[in-house]
Amino acid sequence: MATSSIPTRPHGTATTDQFGSTVFYDVLESIPELQPGYLATLEYSRMRRDPNLAAILAGYTLQLRRAQWQVDGRGCRPEVVKAVAEDLGLNVAGSDEAGAARTRGVSWSEHLRSALLMLTYGYMASELVAEVSDGRARLISLADRMPHTVEYVHADPKTGALLGITQSGIRATDQPQIRADRLAYYVNEREGANWYGTSLLRSSFGFWRIKQEMVRTHAISNRRWGAGVPVAQARAGTTPSQAQMAEAQRMAAAARAGDQAGVSMPPDFDLVIQGLSGAVPDTLAFIEWLDRQATRSALMGHLELGQGGNGGSRALGTTFVDSLMLALETHGEAVADTATRHVAAPVVAWNWGDQEAVPRIVVSGIGSRREVTAEALQSLLGSGGLAADPALEAWIRREWRLPERDGMSQPAVTAPGVDLPGQEKPELSDQPDGEPAEPDDLPEPVAARMADLDWGLFGRAADAQPAPEPLDLFDQEDDDLDLGAFAPA
Repeated sequence: MATSSIPTRPHGTATTDQFGSTVFYDVLESIPELQPGYLATLEYSRMRRDPNLAAILAGYTLQLRRAQWQVDGRGCRPEVVKAVAEDLGLNVAGSDEAGAARTRGVSWSEHLRSALLMLTYGYMASELVAEVSDGRARLISLADRMPHTVEYVHADPKTGALLGITQSGIRATDQPQIRADRLAYYVNEREGANWYGTSLLRSSFGFWRIKQEMVRTHAISNRRWGAGVPVAQARAGTTPSQAQMAEAQRMAAAARAGDQAGVSMPPDFDLVIQGLSGAVPDTLAFIEWLDRQATRSALMGHLELGQGGNGGSRALGTTFVDSLMLALETHGEAVADTATRHVAAPVVAWNWGDQEAVPRIVVSGIGSRREVTAEALQSLLGSGGLAADPALEAWIRREWRLPERDGMSQPAVTAPGVDLPGQEKPELSDQPDGEPAEPDDLPEPVAARMADLDWGLFGRAADAQPAPEPLDLFDQEDDDLDLGAFAPA
């Protein structure tokens, strides 16, 4: 092996920014308020309160939070899989039975809600806390380290690998306060060594900033022109004094709109309510346009359907939702990969070493909701894809709020289309060596039905006459074939 050609250490750099101090400047960010750090966190915190942007974030986070998160233990030892699943509060993939709830420890639902704040701020960190009991280290907490408390994110300038974080109030910043091996660090759209990530709201910042001003302008316009502007006008032929004009101005300024409002004017003055004249910009339409830009940037175009006179179509809505589902699945897989590397892997390493196979965190069912209806159950039972059993019946009665069975025997498990009413099935134990019953031993209606099934599934019966060979209409040797018999009558 020519080891001289194998790259064993980096020679380049992952960033041109300065590391090792509390100053981090992203040369690719053109807006000063959004430079990584405390100010950017404040701006994104204000943005997330906007109704339109809040709907965008909810459309992402709620879908991911209600998805099915499990521990996939393929290729791992059962005891390792069980430990990871218990410490994270997740079920094991392929097992329908949930384990006992832990009253002290990690709540995956709560941790996932916090982890998805990376979509708002660009990144989100949680610190791993464990306890040692009976010779085993167990994860008991994933403590949030909110972005507004993080003063500096440390990264290796050559490889770009995360080294850790330092929170506010810590002066020594050459070394991270919390090392990376103690962090579950979620980052959205990381580029190079920029572990501050990119907020989902970043592309909407300009539209959101302008929208704030337009909303204030629209509010002022409604207050100013909604009830008109009181104007004091001197009557023709009069020459009011300065004192009279000042009094008329004072009275006009004091006028207010209301169901019992009124005003008295000085002599020789009339109060006129002046409305807006001329064309003005449609501020409300402009605000709606700004909102549409934000929804489009987040692939949430389906929120626009039915708004502003745009009816849309079912096919168009499906296209929008399909694009969103791809984005959601990508974010879900990113969260699952980070949880596997930063949470599951340390739990395994604490107890079994770094060489032990690590179970993966997986996610499925994003954006899916399958309603179980009577028609769906009938189709599954009739096709044999589902077998009726007491547990299924109990679940159906519970879901449809049907009364429980009282004094009735449990239904026998039957095969749809084969087991006929009133016919008793022969037991396997009645046959020698537990072999299934032969057709001759079955009741005549059942045997006939099975023969019909054999015909449809496997062709003709063994004692039936062989089927004639099909005619080859394209055989060159059958030129004298008379096709008149096939002509319609």
